[in-house]
Amino acid sequence: MEAFLTFIGRLHPLIVHLPIGFILLALLIEFYKKYFKESEKFLKFILFWTIISGFFSLISGYLQYQQEGYLWETVQGHFYFGILTLLLSLGFYFFLQRQVFLIQFPRLFFSLGLLVSLLLTGHLGGSITHGEDHLTKPLKELSSTLFMDESTEFEFQLKEENFRDQPMYASVIAPILSQKCISCHNPKKTKGELQMHTYQALQIGGKNGSLINYEDPKQSELFLRIHLPKEDKKHMPPKSKKQLTKAEIKIISHWIEIGAPEKQTLGQLGVERHKIDPFIVKEKENFYSEVVLETPDLETLDRLLSKNILISPVTKESNLLNLSVLNYPKFGNQQMNLLEGIKQHLVSIDLSYSLVNDSIFYRLAQFPNLVQIKLNHTQITGEGISQLNTLKYLKKLYLVETALEGTSLPLLLNLPAIEQVFVYQSKRNLIEEIELTPELEAIIEIGTYALPRLASDAIVY
Repeated sequence: MEAFLTFIGRLHPLIVHLPIGFILLALLIEFYKKYFKESEKFLKFILFWTIISGFFSLISGYLQYQQEGYLWETVQGHFYFGILTLLLSLGFYFFLQRQVFLIQFPRLFFSLGLLVSLLLTGHLGGSITHGEDHLTKPLKELSSTLFMDESTEFEFQLKEENFRDQPMYASVIAPILSQKCISCHNPKKTKGELQMHTYQALQIGGKNGSLINYEDPKQSELFLRIHLPKEDKKHMPPKSKKQLTKAEIKIISHWIEIGAPEKQTLGQLGVERHKIDPFIVKEKENFYSEVVLETPDLETLDRLLSKNILISPVTKESNLLNLSVLNYPKFGNQQMNLLEGIKQHLVSIDLSYSLVNDSIFYRLAQFPNLVQIKLNHTQITGEGISQLNTLKYLKKLYLVETALEGTSLPLLLNLPAIEQVFVYQSKRNLIEEIELTPELEAIIEIGTYALPRLASDAIVY
């Protein structure tokens, strides 16, 4: 039900234009009625639909106020003038119906009253959406030599190597407020007369004064608002807006509790690492190489697809390709010739369950951008595996259930970018064939894992 009421409330900006249009049309006919033979009929018809659409505008507007978390002080003027506009429309309609109790009013009272109330209602509505100075601000900007908004966009700038040197407010608190609060509290839109786009604005606060209580931090307006239940009308952000995460609430609360400093760094304030971990910008490393290539050869792709060889792009926008011969079990070393036209584009190749043998290493070494190779359930022994040393992007190699010899394992350390090699064999243990060095152990995945035996395992129930 809450979602439905929110939906109806959000229709208000759409519905409200209906009575506005009807009223303007009615006023035009009224002021030029001498040019219309049946102006009275037109006016009655238009005012009737003004009343209907105006009523639904009031209902949707009230629901928007209830569901979106607007302060009553912010919307009350707009709401009351909306009611006045509806009442004047009703009065004008019944005046034209020659109702006795209304004909004592001059006709000009309704037409001018509607015009004035419409203008005031519209202006107050614009103030809610765009700020109280939405009409005057553009004029101020025209007369100013600097065409800049006072608000500042903050982004998370914490990095692992230097986060302790960053000011807590500018690097953590301001970005959170920028994402979750400033859309409603900025120089253009000041709900509750509150702006939050600068540190100074937080100190000034809104109708209830400063957001920070330096004497009793936990009684700070900002502290209290973010801890209120989501259903509470004073909870911030409003429940229809994107909410603060638990980590964001904790770090803002901690910042307020230690005095809401502006300049001090995280290191100077002794903020514990785990509290700011969610806000540290982590460098995202692409798994696949960032090679820019032209479109793959379409004839080659068609030929491969006709043999049920699966080919897919890494992403929708990428020309890098993944390939699997799972549906073509007769694929062998000779069939590698089919891939010549996309040699540069392949970054992942799955030759599992195929007929390839050790000669495949020589062929694979000619695919310069390979990042992942799967040779599971094939007859390779590892002879010639050193040919893969030329693949500077190869990170993962799958050799599960093969005839791989343990003596080939040390050669894997020569692969320049290798991160993991999967060599699980169900019928033998490769560890028994070779002594694993710490370097090998770091990249080899044997797969022979077993749960530790517990004392309770010997209990018979």
